[in-house]
Amino acid sequence: MKHGTETYLLKGEGLVVGRLFPLRLIRWLYSQFYKETPKIPDPKLTPDPDDSCDPDVVTPPTRQFCRLFPKGEQPDGADLIELGQLMETETGAPQDNRDSNIPAGYTYLGQFIDHDVTLDRDTVLDPTDIVEPENITNFRTPALDLDSVYLDGPDNNPEIYEADGKTLKIGQTSNILGLGVFPNDLPRDGTKAIIGDGRNDENLIVAQTHLAFLKFHNSRVAANPGASFEEIRRDVVLHYQAIVITDFLPRVIDQAVLDDVLKNGRIFYTDEFKDCMPIEFSVAAYRMGHSMVRPSYEWNKIFNSSGSDGIATFDQIFEFSGVSGTRGAGDPPFRGLPTLPSNWIADWRRMYDFTQVAGQKHAQLNFARKLDAQMTIDLKTLPEFQQMSSPPPAPLLSLATRNLLRGRLVSLPTGQQVAAALGETPLTAAEITNNLAADQANILVQKGFDQATPLWYYILREAMVRADGNHLGPVGSRIVAETFVGLIEHSPINLLSEQPDLRFSMPELILSDEQNLNPLGD
Repeated sequence: MKHGTETYLLKGEGLVVGRLFPLRLIRWLYSQFYKETPKIPDPKLTPDPDDSCDPDVVTPPTRQFCRLFPKGEQPDGADLIELGQLMETETGAPQDNRDSNIPAGYTYLGQFIDHDVTLDRDTVLDPTDIVEPENITNFRTPALDLDSVYLDGPDNNPEIYEADGKTLKIGQTSNILGLGVFPNDLPRDGTKAIIGDGRNDENLIVAQTHLAFLKFHNSRVAANPGASFEEIRRDVVLHYQAIVITDFLPRVIDQAVLDDVLKNGRIFYTDEFKDCMPIEFSVAAYRMGHSMVRPSYEWNKIFNSSGSDGIATFDQIFEFSGVSGTRGAGDPPFRGLPTLPSNWIADWRRMYDFTQVAGQKHAQLNFARKLDAQMTIDLKTLPEFQQMSSPPPAPLLSLATRNLLRGRLVSLPTGQQVAAALGETPLTAAEITNNLAADQANILVQKGFDQATPLWYYILREAMVRADGNHLGPVGSRIVAETFVGLIEHSPINLLSEQPDLRFSMPELILSDEQNLNPLGD
């Protein structure tokens, strides 16, 4: 396929193929950076002939996306790039402190869940390309079934299972500083994780989250020696779905909206859309997690603000993973060790609140950043950018810019249009711009984004205006709640019909293995 393209199989529309960064925008960006006289791009929406992509050479996804709401008219991409550049500004300075009331572990649990419902198998980082935007084609089952952990089971994927055909393999850490070896890494072949979804080794926190699920499965095997693999898997998936419904969603969306969907049913993501993923969820509402990322984390007894090696930086969280721990030749993951060094094992008490299950809240508990249109500047230096031999202009090294352009590519409606479709009172222009940095507020007004707001940006601002950044507002909450409830109700394993009263949490899952909570001690 052609790299630098996005592909979506949209229900009723067929295969939608296009460039995330049209060539005319790339030319303009290069002119801005490298020429004296910039060439302003044509603001019309008609495609550049050079932007053509041949659907015949694009691998079509096996799962469909669907629209819950009609298409919207789209702004020029250059305006979105300008807005995106103003969103990633947080440096970690004291004045940037934007903590929400959500423990930071849920940021990466959200990423783990995302990897369970969406998967692109085609994206390849090609250093000869100007950019390498992700292709988001859905090869993952649109159900909360943990196929990202189990794949197709021990008969078809024996590489991730022990010889008993029921227990999942666990990896060992590498001894460092005399700490010893612990069963607290993903299983590896070399530095490559042998797991159901390699993306769960993109950063250390999501890797340790995946490990927690492996250990939970194994704890259920040990507790139920007579149970078959399929019985254990069903039990684990039901507990996973309970985490989503009773622990994760109540923290990140409006509880009243979730209660309404559970009680009165789905209105927009109906059974008509079974087996497809709402594009408004995938490209806008569920990208809320990018704003929750912190620039640093209190990690364990070694890496914290008062520890011997200082607080763990965002860059280190990527460094100590198999996928992102290299910046190219001569820079191996784990700094040359074969597996995760023992000094980087998670102390989960610093990522989740164990008050309800294990006594007390840790004094150094991290909290996710508020849901708002401000993000850490570290999202401009992700490993995929640093691995490029010929980096593109700085504006393209921006997750915020990519999110905005992706919404344009698939013709998402504006936030105001979706609010109206939901019967919600849209944010006013003043609410969109109030209490923002002056440069961001000015660009919103200049480009008309205060009145016709890109859906992803609108959902983030709505969270701040309606909920002080502690959870999504009514538009974001409705899309996320209906999607997750639908994914469960469309799953062969269905908590809501099988065990609707089951409640479970990530702290409980972590405590299922005594070596999970804090192996290094205080």
